[in-house]
Amino acid sequence: FEGFLPRKGPPRRERLAEIARDPRTTVVFEAPHRLRETLGDLAEACGQDRQVAVARELTKLHEEVWRGTLAEALEHVVEAEPRGEHVVVVAGAATRATEATDEDVETEVRAALAGGLSTKDAAAQVTARLGVSRRRAYAAVVAQRAKPDDPDGAAR
Repeated sequence: FEGFLPRKGPPRRERLAEIARDPRTTVVFEAPHRLRETLGDLAEACGQDRQVAVARELTKLHEEVWRGTLAEALEHVVEAEPRGEHVVVVAGAATRATEATDEDVETEVRAALAGGLSTKDAAAQVTARLGVSRRRAYAAVVAQRAKPDDPDGAAR
């Protein structure tokens, strides 16, 4: 149970990365005016295909529960203006049967850097998506940036 997530900055990114790695189901409270942003951040950290339930006004007359993926949830709240307090229930991370290979890490690093993420944010995303250590992900990002044939590399 998370309660309300930190609103911004490194504490928010760190909590989102921890939620993305956690194999347990996570429960988050959210105000209606911040629901879109939170679902978008969760989709970025956990992956768009992570299962989620978004419940509104639990135990009240107008109670609603919506289920789907984070991408679908984001589309849903864009179509209908969120009202009332929300509870977001995010499925736990799938446990990996095998450790991520160096090729898996490199592929994720390239994708993160292509998305314009900073070194720190790219490493956090790779850690969340693959379940590798922060140290391994950071080293892979630094190595990728140092490659001379990488157009995004040494310039940063």
